[in-house]
Amino acid sequence: MSIETFMAEQGDVIARTLERADAPTFSQAVSAYDRILFVGSGSSLNALTIVRPWLQSLIGRPVEVINPAGFLRDIETILGNPLMVILSQSGTSSTSIEAARMVSGKGWQVVVITADPESPIGALGLPMILLPIGEEQIGPKTKGFTASIAACFRLAAGLAKHDLPALSAQSINTTTEASRKAVESLIGGQALPSYIVITGSGRHFGVALEASLKIAEIAGIATAGFEPEELLHGRLHGTDANSLVMMIVADEQERDLASHTAVVMAERGVRVVLLNLTEAATPFDWFQIDAGAIRPLDTILASIPFQRLAVDLALSREMIPDAMTYPGLSKALAIKTFTR
Repeated sequence: MSIETFMAEQGDVIARTLERADAPTFSQAVSAYDRILFVGSGSSLNALTIVRPWLQSLIGRPVEVINPAGFLRDIETILGNPLMVILSQSGTSSTSIEAARMVSGKGWQVVVITADPESPIGALGLPMILLPIGEEQIGPKTKGFTASIAACFRLAAGLAKHDLPALSAQSINTTTEASRKAVESLIGGQALPSYIVITGSGRHFGVALEASLKIAEIAGIATAGFEPEELLHGRLHGTDANSLVMMIVADEQERDLASHTAVVMAERGVRVVLLNLTEAATPFDWFQIDAGAIRPLDTILASIPFQRLAVDLALSREMIPDAMTYPGLSKALAIKTFTR
């Protein structure tokens, strides 16, 4: 399967992405701006959602994430002098291409982040940050998503004049391998869930959204992604014994909340498990990584177990993970261009 290969390549791809000079070079050339608008859809939107709170906290100016359709709808109401960052890994998302065209005529500062400089969005001639991944020819993006996180954090660090922690290819490869055992333990010998809900706070909200997307498109299982408080305010009533609740925790407070949720829902027959990024284990962990030293790049490591889970769920359902439930759906819905 191609997706297995792409997942295995993530360590080297992310290392190359973090070493590239194009994001810092663009950051150095940026002049005054009053806010940043992140534009992307699907996995790109999720990657930008991960980076937004970290960047906003460092620059002290608003950072907004918006999908390109919403941006195009509201473009005439956008005032001031924004810095535009448009992320489209494939470079073929129709509304992202149109958003880039519209921005180029506004006189705003803009940069496009893409893996394919010859794609329709790359051909517009706008300043570009290249994701060094080659083509990821299948719909469900893995190395493209994690490389997008790395590239956006690299850009954000340059804009904020802030250093990023080191994240080695070996750390990523170790997480990839450990994910196999964790997922096998989670779903092996048990009935597959009919509904999976994932939560995450702050930068990990975007990880939860991406996890939900990956499981839905690869394994065809109904999913949802929420912030923890939104889950607790009513959404748990939509779960049952055939559901699986997965909570990403990155600090002590989040860990305690998730552990309490697991106890309460166990009394009601609903399984809750934790992706635990803190140093202290809990009885409810399905995967633990002590990732405090690499924040905010812990989001990259946190994404990998969910990729493995999506693939193994698909295989358990005798599906082809590369194909997704409805092959050709993007073309039928006209959300991508297919000019090459």
